[in-house]
This record gives sequence, structure tokens and C-alpha cells, in this order.
Amino acid sequence: MQKVVIAGAGGLIGTALCASYRYGGHDVTRLVRREPSTADERRWDPADPDPALVDGADVLVNLAGSPLTGRWTAARTELVRSSRVTTARALRTMADGAGTPVFLSASGIRWYGIDRGDEELTEASDPGPYEGVLPRVARDWEDAAGPGAVHLRLGLVLSRRGGLLKALLPLYRAGLGMRFGKGQEFWSHVSLADAVGAIRFLAKLPGAGGPYNVTAPHPARNRDFAAALGRALRRPVALGVPFAVLRPALGGVAAEVFGGLNVLPARLEEAGFGFRHPDVDTAIRAALTDG
Repeated sequence: MQKVVIAGAGGLIGTALCASYRYGGHDVTRLVRREPSTADERRWDPADPDPALVDGADVLVNLAGSPLTGRWTAARTELVRSSRVTTARALRTMADGAGTPVFLSASGIRWYGIDRGDEELTEASDPGPYEGVLPRVARDWEDAAGPGAVHLRLGLVLSRRGGLLKALLPLYRAGLGMRFGKGQEFWSHVSLADAVGAIRFLAKLPGAGGPYNVTAPHPARNRDFAAALGRALRRPVALGVPFAVLRPALGGVAAEVFGGLNVLPARLEEAGFGFRHPDVDTAIRAALTDG
């Protein structure tokens, strides 16, 4: 049995990860910013990191961060950054102080930039230009977590319970299926089950450290993602939505959110991780029935 401490346990991935660990009989503690309401919760403050809160933990997992949904005002942009960077730095301090052997910290595939066309991107790839909100956040996020952490470069996590897919489902079910932009952009995705599986796999992998792309081995182009979702729901996909239409809702990050990155999970596959949902069709079918 492992003792696992999770920050960001109330989010999409965190909720599923807690359930998975508990189902396996492990001891899970959730770090929360409010008053604890259950016996497994511990209140913490990133401004005052306390190593005692993770004392004795075998694994510390950082999934904390303000959601990316909503209009991107200047204040929201700063919240997105600070909720990730400040939290990662505080948890790094706590892990070091308590001697926690394994620290896994969320990151994102925007570490590679905004849009790099068809270029295949692995953990050995260069980061690309240091421009845009999300690429800067991703790189600062990893710097704050420190070089000894396992950096989880998460792709688009697919689940009917949250994220982009939850937002798209009402439109598709109403017959308003759509693709965004030209449809050529790669959307490097991963099923929620595979994201959770990868985190648990890396938490036990001897010598794990540095970046790991948590994405399915067969990324889909935007148009193919739309077609797969339409097939799964048995609804037509007839609309194309230019990025300009999204800009009023998302602000300047519209192109960043939907920019194409062809990201491959080279290190995960080399380590022997087996994906349950390796392509967009299997990932979407799993997402429509999870939880």
C-alpha cells in the first residue's frame, strides 16, 4: 500500500486519480485550500508551505491550477499562471522538506509552443519560441516544480465530465457538430483513464524524472476529432468555425488553445506503458461512458 498526497484532487483528473488509488487500497490524502470537510482532507496554503502535511508520503501529485475555461482577462491570465507556478514551487518545498521520494507535477503540451504544424514532438524536442500565455505558463510551471520532478505534459484530456468534450457534447447532440479553424491542426489528446493510468505508472517507475508526454500515441487532426465525435454520437458534422469567432469568448488565447501540436508519448512507450485508448475513436468512446 502506498501513501499518496494529491493537490488539485477536486479537478477532473484529481477526482479520478483519488478514486483509482482508493479502489486499489491505497491511503490517499487530499490537500485543500478551504476548511477540511472529510477525514482525508488537509488544509494547506501555498504561501506557507508546511512539509509536515506530506510527511511519510510515498508519492506527492500536483494537479492544482485554475481552470482554463472562461474569458481570458488580464486578471484571469495572472490567476491561471499563479495558481500553477506558485503552487508547484510550494509543493516542491514541501516535498524536499519531508523527503518525499516521488513528486509528480502537472504541466502541459503547450511547453512545445502554440502551433508547430505536422512536426512530431517528443520529450527530446526543443521548446520552440518563448511566446504566448500558455507556453510561458507551462515552462514556468516546470521550472517551479524543479528538475527532480516528473513533469506530466498533459494533452487534451477527454471526458464527458469536464474539459472541452463536456462543452462540445450539447452542440453535437443538437446536430451542431463542428471543427475549428482549418481542421488541419493536430489535437494531441488522451483519455481520462489513460491519464490516470500514466500517473500511477510513473509514480511506481524506478528512476522516473523529467518530462513525460501524457498523450495518446496516435494524435488526431481537428477534423478527424470532429468526425470521430460525430460518429460516436451518430450526429452530422457540417460546420466549420473560424478562430475569429472564438476570440470574443477566449480573448487572445483562442489560437493558443486550439493551435496544432503533434505530440507523441515517446518516453511513456519506451518505459512500457500500455495505452487502453491509443486513438481518437477509442478515446472518445471511453470518454462518453466514463464515470
